[in-house]
Amino acid sequence: MTEQDSGGGHVAARGEGKKLFVGTLQVSAEQSGGSLEVIVLQAGPALMGPPPHVHRDRDELFYMIKGRFTFVLGTREFDVEQGGTVFVPRGTRHGFKPQPDSEALLIIAPAGLEGFFVELGDALAAGRSDEEIRAALKGKYDSTPTNH
Repeated sequence: MTEQDSGGGHVAARGEGKKLFVGTLQVSAEQSGGSLEVIVLQAGPALMGPPPHVHRDRDELFYMIKGRFTFVLGTREFDVEQGGTVFVPRGTRHGFKPQPDSEALLIIAPAGLEGFFVELGDALAAGRSDEEIRAALKGKYDSTPTNH
């Protein structure tokens, strides 16, 4: 099967889509009319997991395809294995760390974080420091780091 748009919908087979440093974007904002984005997150050297953060305008849903992720949700920590689901409503502090060889389906609604992943991946590939990356992305996307 090849990736295709058809009659107001979108179809992408496993592994098809735009490659990001965290995995594969299977449904983009453009393809969904801005309603959502779908990313298959793949554990590896590039995906160590983000520190706790908050999205003020977006909900996220994670479905564990294989392996296990450790999630921070609010002030609690959870291990979620294959077949498990985590819903993160907007405004909720969260973060995650994948275990080796793990995959999760991430649905972001509404869409709007694709650019964040592209810019972050480019900055990491260019060897920019954490401070430079944070300064470049600060306030640009709906993702605010939090320590508490």
